[in-house]
Amino acid sequence: MNGKELLQSMSEIENDLIIQSEFEFHQKKKIIHVKRRIAIAACLCLCLCGTVPILAFAGNDFAHELLYSISPSIAQKLKPINVSCEDNGIEMTVVAAEVNGEKTTILLSMHDKIAKRLDETTDLFDSYSICTPYDQSGGCSLVSYDAGTNTATFMLTIEQTDHILLPGDKITFSVNQLLSKKEHNNFKIEKIDTNNVYSITEFLEEPDIRGGSDSESESIDGDNMLFIKPDEANAFILKKGVAVTGYGIVEGKLHIQVRFSDILNTDNHGYVYLKNEDGKVVNCQSSVAFWDQSHVNSYEEFVFEVSAEELVNYEIWGEFWTCNNAPIEGEWQVTFPVEKNE
Repeated sequence: MNGKELLQSMSEIENDLIIQSEFEFHQKKKIIHVKRRIAIAACLCLCLCGTVPILAFAGNDFAHELLYSISPSIAQKLKPINVSCEDNGIEMTVVAAEVNGEKTTILLSMHDKIAKRLDETTDLFDSYSICTPYDQSGGCSLVSYDAGTNTATFMLTIEQTDHILLPGDKITFSVNQLLSKKEHNNFKIEKIDTNNVYSITEFLEEPDIRGGSDSESESIDGDNMLFIKPDEANAFILKKGVAVTGYGIVEGKLHIQVRFSDILNTDNHGYVYLKNEDGKVVNCQSSVAFWDQSHVNSYEEFVFEVSAEELVNYEIWGEFWTCNNAPIEGEWQVTFPVEKNE
């Protein structure tokens, strides 16, 4: 966007908001890269010239994001109210909202007008964002699905960290992907014979680790772990999108490696666990996930503090969530004011 286009996208604003925006910009303590700081400051100077109109936010995502990075409170004041929107044949609507101290709860509906693409497994695939005038944390989850009307209802929960929402404050909720038709399975992995599990001799060099967890520590040192070299030739499929690519004993512990396919488009994920003769569940001691070379598929290695001799007393089970449909994509955004509770 050049300067002329930026000026054409502006409209007048009250002087007190200009002064507040300028003050918040100069009080900003966040460290910004020099080039980025210069760019933002230059744009802000345009915005703060007393005789020059200010950014109009209707349909101007660039303008909103720019000012939101400087002053969330001003950005939200300028955001136009829009409690319903539609894209790709799906309408998103604010159904209800309640503010209770630091906690705000909102119900949002997603209504498919052209097909039956939504279902009781629909989620927002971590593609949503929440904007309020103040620092906050939030989450969103499905609460119901009406097959008769092809409508999924989600609950959005927001916790304000430093400042409660006041009547007149605005909340903006955006989402650009929906994932449906997911499957959930929990079953015994029959193809692993616990009587014949051998020591691993081939290991993966320099895995591209993307995350991990440890039951005994808040962090895990994946750099000092040994990982099975994926054996794609002998891999066996558990569910479409999930396969075991290796298992065996590494340094006296059981390792089981699972490949989850195309996770950025399917959200395929899950875990393996052990179950003894009495049905008692033994979860892994640690697990580490790493990318394949294409950064499309993810491997996850589960480590159990169980030796080959002890393993004969256990069964190996897995619980998985899979989806082999592409996400439904669109640009949905609503902005609505906080109303005073009666």
